[in-house]
Amino acid sequence: MKKFLILMLTLALSACACAGCKNEENFVNPGDFLGGGGTGEVAGFADDVTDKVKGEFSDGFSALSANTSIEGATAVSPTEDVYTISESGSYLFKGSYGGIALGADGLKLHLIFDGVKIEKASGIAFNGADHKKAEVVVTLVGESSVVSTAEGENAVHVKGSLSFNGKGSLSVTSGGKNAIKVSKELTVVDCSLALSASNHAVSALSVSAKDAKINVLSAGKDGVNAECDDETAAFTTKEGFVYLKDVDYSCQTAGDSIQADTVVYLDGGNYDIKTVGVFVADSAENREKYELAADDFRYIKSGNDYRKVASDYMGRDAMYALAQGCKGIKVGEIEYPDPTDPDKEIAVTEGDYSIIIESGTFTIDSTDDAIHANSGTLSVCGGSFTISTYDDALTSDVLTKITGGEVTVTKSYEGIEGGYVEIMGGVIDVTAQDDGINAASDDLSVSEHIIIGGGKVNVNAGGDGIDSNGTILIAGGETYVAGPTSNMDCSVDSEYGTVITGGYLFAVGPLGMVETPAQNSTQCVVSFARSAQIAAGTTISLTDEKGNTLFSFQSPKVCQSVILSCPELEKGKTYQIFGGDSNLCEFTISEIITTVGSSGGIGNPNGGPNRPPVGPVGPERR
Repeated sequence: MKKFLILMLTLALSACACAGCKNEENFVNPGDFLGGGGTGEVAGFADDVTDKVKGEFSDGFSALSANTSIEGATAVSPTEDVYTISESGSYLFKGSYGGIALGADGLKLHLIFDGVKIEKASGIAFNGADHKKAEVVVTLVGESSVVSTAEGENAVHVKGSLSFNGKGSLSVTSGGKNAIKVSKELTVVDCSLALSASNHAVSALSVSAKDAKINVLSAGKDGVNAECDDETAAFTTKEGFVYLKDVDYSCQTAGDSIQADTVVYLDGGNYDIKTVGVFVADSAENREKYELAADDFRYIKSGNDYRKVASDYMGRDAMYALAQGCKGIKVGEIEYPDPTDPDKEIAVTEGDYSIIIESGTFTIDSTDDAIHANSGTLSVCGGSFTISTYDDALTSDVLTKITGGEVTVTKSYEGIEGGYVEIMGGVIDVTAQDDGINAASDDLSVSEHIIIGGGKVNVNAGGDGIDSNGTILIAGGETYVAGPTSNMDCSVDSEYGTVITGGYLFAVGPLGMVETPAQNSTQCVVSFARSAQIAAGTTISLTDEKGNTLFSFQSPKVCQSVILSCPELEKGKTYQIFGGDSNLCEFTISEIITTVGSSGGIGNPNGGPNRPPVGPVGPERR
């Protein structure tokens, strides 16, 4: 039942978030061509559209935004002592206080902070930690602050629910633990928060915000952390969930910037995210201290910086690992109590977690993955992204799907990754040290695929440009690939075949590992290779017999192979490939797949060199 409930939540959220931004006119199931290569609609993404979840949040935000009246509030005089509230009601605070505490359970409070300063050297500065049924709304007027310097203590701790509204601002500083700790729901509307903490800046059961500013100045762990209750028996929208609507969010942290147990849903706003990880050398002491395994040590030191290397790296360099996770935006795999056996836990996986980004402007500079759906799905429906990361830019364990927006990855180890990767729209520019777009999974039940059905995709990769451990389908859009210069990789690489049924493909790479698309493609493909290199910066063009340029690509690096496909290619007609002003070759299309030039390195047209013909995906994985 637990898995069913969270799946239903995720389906509703995903369908709602992607409403109006799907572009699946060119969508083709690769199983139609590749003998069981997968399906386009994977767990977590439904065709039916619902406003249920979105409507629930919108209604709550509206009510909270309107609840700012200070009429009838009881004025509370400044005091150096802790002021204890024992009755429900509305209270107006001005001036300096030695602390504020809740003195009874079940209180329903509306507190107005008008230029408040709360400082406490020992204990919690704003203390509602003993009363789990409390409901507290804080309206901010002017500038207020809460400071706790006590070791091991939160600055603000409410065991019930906590909401902030108003047009004012609040700075919260914790020298010993979390800035704001809420055991139930935290909601923020209209106001501004500035947070500093030695642990999490915000830790709550769920975090929802609209038209607000949240600035995490520093955090020893996560910026925003939403965790399910340890005794969770069923999933609702109020557990382990982060929902931000038109929020200006900035964060610098040593942990994850935004981390949720179940769902992250971002709709509008501006996000300036920086995570700064600490690298530690491989030693028995560090493995035990930071709970690291051997395969966590994947970095080598390069001057004063660090660089990730492949898992089979054979160098003799000292190896390093990140001391803790420091991802930009993350949904994590978590375990829940087994209702049939209290001594066991259930790990909920396979698409039950989601990151859904509907719109917004994102600048992410992260030492770890920039956006990561662990054991879940990642959907980018729109927005503008500028991403720099030491690791992966957009990654999920199940499905990574892009239907719109502008994604620019200036630095990454791998650019876009998932068990399944589907690109149906948007403008995407990826620079990657290893693979640019990669479909891979450790789950043997996953038949990996990459589908490009729309949008404009530009890849510059040091490893394979587009790499699938299963199949690749190009059915629409424009795809430009500058693959590796090493002969051990290629521009387009699939384990069980690449099928082209539409769109534009221009892929350049080395000669050694060229993979020719499959014969059961339905759009004509040209695979050209030559023994001499084509210089970096050369504009390579495809022209028709009248000399009209059909499309072209300026290669940013040297290359020897070119794979071309476009709707204009027709059987029986003659074409040329130019490198700058030089005519590299002339050919006539006679088959779906046409190979031209040097035969050296031209691979099996069913799936590349030394690969089996197209067929069902087998058990072997990379």
